Amino acid sequence: MNFNLEKFNTILQSMPHCDSIVVGLSGGIDSVVLLQVLHSLKKQGRLDIPLRALHIHHGLHIDADAWKAFCEKFCAGLDVPLEISEVHVEITEPRAVTGLENAARNARYRAFESSLEIGEALLLAHHLDDQLETFLLRLMRGAGIRGLAGMPRYRLLANSFLFRPLLDFSRESLIDYARACGLEWIEDNSNQDVRFDRNYCRHKLLPLIEQRWTNYRESWNKSLILLGETDELLKELAEIDLNFTVRDRVDVIGQKQLLRLSDARRRNALRRWFGLLGLEKPGWNQLQQLSHTVASADAGGFAALSFGACLLYCFKGNLYALRRSQDFDNTQKLTWQLEKRSKLELSGNGILRAESVLGSGIRASNICSLNIKYRTGGEACQLVGRPTKRLKKLLQEEEVLPWLRERLPLLYLEDDLACIPGIGVAERYAAPSNEQGLLISWEAPDFSLSRK
Repeated sequence: MNFNLEKFNTILQSMPHCDSIVVGLSGGIDSVVLLQVLHSLKKQGRLDIPLRALHIHHGLHIDADAWKAFCEKFCAGLDVPLEISEVHVEITEPRAVTGLENAARNARYRAFESSLEIGEALLLAHHLDDQLETFLLRLMRGAGIRGLAGMPRYRLLANSFLFRPLLDFSRESLIDYARACGLEWIEDNSNQDVRFDRNYCRHKLLPLIEQRWTNYRESWNKSLILLGETDELLKELAEIDLNFTVRDRVDVIGQKQLLRLSDARRRNALRRWFGLLGLEKPGWNQLQQLSHTVASADAGGFAALSFGACLLYCFKGNLYALRRSQDFDNTQKLTWQLEKRSKLELSGNGILRAESVLGSGIRASNICSLNIKYRTGGEACQLVGRPTKRLKKLLQEEEVLPWLRERLPLLYLEDDLACIPGIGVAERYAAPSNEQGLLISWEAPDFSLSRK
C-alpha cells in the first residue's frame, strides 16, 4: 500500500470548499508528510488556497520545546506560516495514563477550535494504522456501530470543518515517502510506552495479528467502510422515525409513536434525537434505561430521568428534553410591593406581572403588597366557584408541567393563599364584576432545548 500522490490529490478534491487550510503539525512523520505533500501541490499549482500550520504545545514532555523548535524550522524551510498554541492539560479521569491521553486530546481540540477562522479547514494526519488502532480500542470498550466505524474523514468543527486525507494510507507508506523525499521528523519516545493503550495495540497486538493475517489492513478497512455505510443507514432510519415522533418542537417527542417502534429502532431514534439536540450521545446502558422508562411510563403519568446536561420527562404521552437548571431555593420568601411595580423578576425563576382589569383577578382595593412563597406541602385553596382542594390536586387537574410545580410562585395575603398564577384566585379575595382587580400572570423560565 504505497503512498500515491495522485490518489491523495483525488481525496483532497473531494473535500468540501474552504478558503484556506490549517494543518495540525505535531512534528511526527504523519503530519510532516501531510504538510510537505500539500506544499508540493501548491508549488505545482494544484492547490490554490492559503496554507498554514498549527502546532499544539502541551508542555507535558521533556522535549516539548525541542518539538516546537523543529516545527518552526520545518515550516520556515517550506515558507509556511506557523502558529504555536500553548495549552494547559487538566487530568480529570482516575486512570493516570488513560486520563493523560484523553486530557491532552481534549486540550488539542479546544485549541484547534479556537484557532480556526470561518471558512478554514483543519487537516489532520491520521492514517490507516491510526484508524485500525482506534477500531480495536473501541471494540475493546464495547462500542456500537458509530464508534466502530472509526474516525470520520470529514466532520464539522467550530466555524468550519475537519478533514483527514490520509486515512487510506498506511504508516509504512508514509515512512517510505518521507525517506524518499529526505524528510526529517520527530520520534516521540513515549510512543514506545506500552502502558498507553494505543501503543500496546501498535507494538504488541497488531504485529501479532499481522504475523498470522498479513493482509489484515485491507480486510479491516473494508469492514470499516461497511460499518460506516451501516451507520449512515441507521441515521437515515432514525430521521424517518423521528419525523413521525417529534412534536412541534424538536425537544418534545410522542411517547405513543415511539412505542410503535421495535426496541432497537426506538434506541436508534433516541440516540439520533440526542444528536439533534446537541447533547452528548447516551451510552448503551443509558439508552436501555431510557427506552425502558418510555415503554413502562403510564401515558397519563409522570416519570423523570437525569442525563448529563439535560433532564428527561415522560408526561401526558410526551417525552420532554429540558435544559438542566440551576438549583432552586424554594424556601425563599419575597414581598411584592404592587404600588411600586407591576412586574417582578424572580431570581432565576421567571417574571410575575400584574395587570389592572375590571371584574377579574384579586380585588385591587386596599392591596399594597403580596407575599411570595413556594410549595412546602399541604397547601389548599378554595378557588372561585369551586370547593376547597389541595394545591397538589389543583396542579394535577390543571396539568401544570411537573418541572414547574415546585417553582410556581404562590401569592399570599398575610398567611392566606390568595392567588395561584395561571390557575385562579381564592374566592374570598376575588374581584367582583364591578370592581377593579389585579390579574397576576407568571412567565416561567424557559428550559427548552429546542433549536428554532
